[in-house]
Amino acid sequence: MRQRELRIMQLLDERGDVRVDELAETLGVSSVTVRKDLEHLESGGHLIRTRGGAVGAAFREGEFPKRLRIDVAAKQAVAHAAARLVVDGDVVAFDTSSSAYFVAREVVDRQDLVVVTSSLPIATLFLSRSAARIIMPGGLVRRESSGLVGGSADQLIGLGRISKGFFGITGLSVERGLLEFAPEESATKRMLVDACTDVHAVFASEKASGFGFHAFCPTDAITSLVTDDRLDADVAATWRALGVGVELAPFLEAESPMASADVPSE
Repeated sequence: MRQRELRIMQLLDERGDVRVDELAETLGVSSVTVRKDLEHLESGGHLIRTRGGAVGAAFREGEFPKRLRIDVAAKQAVAHAAARLVVDGDVVAFDTSSSAYFVAREVVDRQDLVVVTSSLPIATLFLSRSAARIIMPGGLVRRESSGLVGGSADQLIGLGRISKGFFGITGLSVERGLLEFAPEESATKRMLVDACTDVHAVFASEKASGFGFHAFCPTDAITSLVTDDRLDADVAATWRALGVGVELAPFLEAESPMASADVPSE
């Protein structure tokens, strides 16, 4: 690890999170250089990048951080498109998927959000980077997803409606809807879906042909599919014919996938 990266990790340990602009001033380098350093540190599992900075990789013992580094360009494009659906004051749900995490860090600067999530990394992101009110349905911590599962199905009943929910998938089925492989994850997602007015599936296009043993949202309850523009045209047409919105997000080719994961509007 280079001396500058050691200093970044030292500051991260002291503060819990770091900002690109503050690091650039402290280290006497450009924001571009800082982002490259954060990219390198994230690739080694030392931290998790956020919009405009980074937080400690407190959850790296599970599989979640590994999934953050798979299909990054696709997830980033999807998140950029999905983020346009979120406005100030929304009540928004996020599941434990890495795709939902990418969406979350795109909208962390929205004002007056109420965030309902079973994801520990997403809750931590909003806690450290925003003033959003955060609701986490109770349950057991599942290391594979760094999220809470097994909570009571009636926890959200009577609390009002969640305006928009963002859900990753392991598979997509015309007959059964949105699919998840793990039964406990599916049950928790279903609890969130039942409280959502709009349900948006966010996923890299290859997941459209993936496998999932448990359905957590029926086809007629899906508001939209937000995926990258590699989705097969026939698949997109089939879902649109069913009345489900399909948005195909173009890749952000002008930027390096990892370097642009938390590019702020500076």
